[in-house]
Amino acid sequence: MIRTRILATGGAIVLAAGAVAIVGMPWMQPAPSAAARSAVPAATAEIIRGTLRDTKTVTGTLGYGELSALRPSLPADSAKVTWIAPVGSVVERGEPLFRLDGQPTILLYGAVPQHRTLRFDPGNAAPTWVELEQARAAMETAELTLRLDEARLADAQARAADASARLKDGLSGTPATAEFIQLAGAVSAAEAKVGRVRELTAAQLAPAVELIAAQAALATARAGFDAAIRDLRRDLSAAGLDAATARVGVAEAKERLGELRVALEALLGRPSDGGEVAQLVENLAALGYRGSLAEQVRAWQEASGLPVTGIVGPSQVVIADGPIHVAAHDASVGETLVASSPDRGSILDYSETKKLVVVPLAVGDRALAALGRPVKITLPDDTEVDGTISEIGSVVTDGTIKVSIDIADQAALGGLEVASVDVEFMSESRKDVLSVPIEALLARPEGGFAVEVVSGGASKLMPVTTGLFASGRVEIRGEGIAEGMRVGVPG
Repeated sequence: MIRTRILATGGAIVLAAGAVAIVGMPWMQPAPSAAARSAVPAATAEIIRGTLRDTKTVTGTLGYGELSALRPSLPADSAKVTWIAPVGSVVERGEPLFRLDGQPTILLYGAVPQHRTLRFDPGNAAPTWVELEQARAAMETAELTLRLDEARLADAQARAADASARLKDGLSGTPATAEFIQLAGAVSAAEAKVGRVRELTAAQLAPAVELIAAQAALATARAGFDAAIRDLRRDLSAAGLDAATARVGVAEAKERLGELRVALEALLGRPSDGGEVAQLVENLAALGYRGSLAEQVRAWQEASGLPVTGIVGPSQVVIADGPIHVAAHDASVGETLVASSPDRGSILDYSETKKLVVVPLAVGDRALAALGRPVKITLPDDTEVDGTISEIGSVVTDGTIKVSIDIADQAALGGLEVASVDVEFMSESRKDVLSVPIEALLARPEGGFAVEVVSGGASKLMPVTTGLFASGRVEIRGEGIAEGMRVGVPG
């Protein structure tokens, strides 16, 4: 919804609407000739000095902004949802968000997700974690798998190279290996014998049966040669397939090993990845716990309704930047969540507690929005609050882009949760300029514009140069044009 309004305060004119195009407008009339002007205009308007602004008011939605989905970490293969914080509630540090199998999951503040299970034993200066030995064993298994796959690959490549070399030698016509020297020699000898016997048979010096026997021997020799070639081609194909399979295995083993190495380094407490321990310390201090870290953890667990074990795992805490607003439930109380289920989704949707306004701004009005630019927001009870453009979307949906507006004075919003509001965007602005209603402009025959200045009982046309058009008014300049003059407008 778009609305237009004019606001006047003292000597400043504040105009709300879009810029106005002048071509083809019905109010644009040619300037009358001196002979045609027999009387002063029936209606006049004053030339005013002040601020001329190009503004636009667009309807937006007051709410809590972008939602985040919370997917729970399950303490076991499955867990039943026994409680979820109510929709609309605000959950703060140290408070439960939901319960699985009756055990609460507590909100803590920070930026590092709880990604490992920590054990805080009395008397130990630093925490330990139960996954460490499991990670080391997994690393050893992955390294062994990689070595085996690399050995398979080397063997397959060696077999492929050997088969390829022997095949090339066998097909060369002048083999150098004993295998094909013997096979090729047998074929040559059989061919020579067939030739001799054929000549003797033709001269009737040998019976026909000897020729048949010689030809059979030649066929046998050639079959032996061909069989050796086929065996080599089969060996080469099998070696190539084994090599391809081994390459995939090596690649997967390296990837798996890399993932396990990163995980193990995290568990070993790299300086860049030990933040969740310091984060827990800060949260416990903010909640008022004192004493050794192990004592604080146990005291916090007891007060929160958690098992007092000194063990803190991912299923026991959720990390957020600050307090969160519960926007929706994605799971039901009594529902059983299964860790291995691919369709197990989030348990709830949440947002920051700070309310903001989102406006679908037409792409053509993109110039109205600039990061950090102030806007005026009118609430349903007509109360006005100040806002600041904090984000401008880059994705166009149905011809609009999403513009987000922060509101510094959250208390001014009262109990409003979600509401339709009007947002006044301000773009181009001209200070200390003279302006008249657009309908006061007259088109001159020689080009340009004029206004009909009325003084006493007479009027005269005075040429003007136009500037900014905004909300039904136009900036004018010209010789003799001054504030307070009256100009003719349609009656």
